[in-house]
Amino acid sequence: MPIYLVFLSVVGIWSTTPLAIQWSTLGSSFSFSVASRMLLGLILCLIILAIKKQTLPLHKQALANYTYAGAGIFITMSLVYYSALSIPSGLISVVFGLTPIITGVFALALLKDAFFSTSKVIGLLLGLSGLFVIFKHSFSLAETLTTGLISVTLAMTFQAFISVKLKQINTNISALATTTGALAVSVPLFIITWLILDNNIPETSIKAALSIGYLAVFGSVIGFMSYYYLIKHTSVRVVGIVPLITPVFALLLGSTLNHEYITTTQFLGITLVLIGLLIYEYGPKKKQLTF
Repeated sequence: MPIYLVFLSVVGIWSTTPLAIQWSTLGSSFSFSVASRMLLGLILCLIILAIKKQTLPLHKQALANYTYAGAGIFITMSLVYYSALSIPSGLISVVFGLTPIITGVFALALLKDAFFSTSKVIGLLLGLSGLFVIFKHSFSLAETLTTGLISVTLAMTFQAFISVKLKQINTNISALATTTGALAVSVPLFIITWLILDNNIPETSIKAALSIGYLAVFGSVIGFMSYYYLIKHTSVRVVGIVPLITPVFALLLGSTLNHEYITTTQFLGITLVLIGLLIYEYGPKKKQLTF
């Protein structure tokens, strides 16, 4: 498959996922929506494994990989779905745009990667400043909005931490195997959470049902595998464009399709986040800083 098609698919999926998450909770609890999505995703992965006549690696390193990845999916997605109840879908994408920056911080702490240049530090500070502006303004609007922002920020931070831990484990297994194993770990946790919090199968709307199906197929399976393929076959700079583009499209989709409103102050914070990410990814990298 041509690289540009893979790139466009990743951008498209990441741009639409936040809005699809919000729609998937219409008429149902967030615990049911995320549990049903992940269960469908796991079934699809198992079918693909069977078609390709592949077995799931079960050695010690692979099991550690599945455990960390599964914990990442469970905690991250639970927090994202909870936050989607109270904040615009576009803001979810903006906060997750900071993932490369926070991942760099964890890589510095856990992997001892001393790759922070002056521009990366400036980008980090600008991104965090933008997030602070959004938080401060949202706190003055509604407590639920602040709670949602805290939840999605924790989700983004934990995802960044898990990605570094997976790099630290450094197991040589396919994206399909990782996705299947991670879902096998996380799906029981999602089901248990649904049983505790809700334990009810709702009469979901057609929009919610279609959104759950879309997220299961594209968000849980195709999106991850496409992103892995992009990392493997392109440069870091190409991959770094993805979190720069997706918040813009997510904001536009939320505004046009979901009637979401972004205040002037929030827009200022979003702009700081995107500029910070731009400087972080594409600023000069000659001078390296060690800590």
